[in-house]
Amino acid sequence: MTATSAPAPLDPVIVDIERRWKESGIPGLYDGGDGPVSRERARNIRALLYPKPKLAQGVIESRSIPGSGGEIEVRIVRPLEGEPIGTLVYLHGGGWVVGDLDSHEAHAIRLANHAGVVVLNVAYRLAPEHPFPAAYDDTTAAVDWAHANLASLGGAGKPLALGGDSAGGNLAAAAALYCRDAGIALKAQLLLYPATHLGRNMSEPERAYLGDQASVLALDPRASPLMAATLAGVAPVIFGVGVYDFLYQDNLAYIAALRAAGVPVLFREYGNLNHGFFSYTAISSVCEAAANQLCEDLRSQLQA
Repeated sequence: MTATSAPAPLDPVIVDIERRWKESGIPGLYDGGDGPVSRERARNIRALLYPKPKLAQGVIESRSIPGSGGEIEVRIVRPLEGEPIGTLVYLHGGGWVVGDLDSHEAHAIRLANHAGVVVLNVAYRLAPEHPFPAAYDDTTAAVDWAHANLASLGGAGKPLALGGDSAGGNLAAAAALYCRDAGIALKAQLLLYPATHLGRNMSEPERAYLGDQASVLALDPRASPLMAATLAGVAPVIFGVGVYDFLYQDNLAYIAALRAAGVPVLFREYGNLNHGFFSYTAISSVCEAAANQLCEDLRSQLQA
C-alpha cells in the first residue's frame, strides 16, 4: 500500500477496544490526571482491554545502571533459544508519562525471541515529575552503558541497535542522533510509530514532558528529531506505522526527511492498524503478524 491509497477498514478488534473503552466511561489516559493518576489508569485499561500476551521467555535479569539523575532500572531480556545476534536498547511508549518495564516486557520478549537479540529494556524517568530532558538523558546513559558492556549483553563485536514505540520511538530516534555524533556505531533503529516533531502534536503528554517552555523546547532535536540540522549519517531505520495512527502524517514527514538525507529506510505501513498496535498482539492476529514482521525485519538488518 502506498501513502496515497485508500486504507483497509480498521482491524475490528481495535474497533472493539475503542468501543469498549468509550462505553466503560474511563477517561483518556492523560485527561485531567497527573502522572500517578495516568499510570494507574493505564494499568487498568491494559488489564481490561489489551492484556499482555503470554510468551515463552528466556532469562530475564533486573538490575540498575548509572545515569546522570541517579540509578536507572533496566531489564536484560535474553532470547529463549540460540545465541544472540546483537543487542537492542529498547525504550517503552506511554507519552513520556506512563509505561514501565512491566507494561512493555512482552515487547522485549517478542523482540528477543523473534529478532534473536538481547534486549536492554529501560525504565527512563517519567514526566511530569521528571520533565525533558530527563528521559532523553536516561536513554543516552543506557546507550552508553550498553555500548560499553556489549560483551555481557548480545556479544562483543556484534551489532547494537536502538528501538522504541511511540514516546519510546521518539527517544530512540533522538538517541540515534546522539550516537552518530558520539561515534557509537548503530546497525539499526527500530521505530514504531514514533513522535518526531512534538510541536506538530502538542497535547497533554507533550506538555507534561516539555513543561512550561513546551513551544520552545519542541524545537530542540533532542525532543523533536525532525528538527535536527541534518539526519545524514544516522543508522538505517525500520519504520512501522498504521495509516489510522494519529502520528501517521508526522511519521511520513520523518521518513521523507530520512530518505532525503540518504538514510536507508524500510517502511512498513499497515493499512488496517492504528497507534499502539504492538501492544495488542494478545487479542489481534493482525497486530501479532505486524509485530512479528517488524521483529524479523530487525533480525535481517542486524545480519546484513
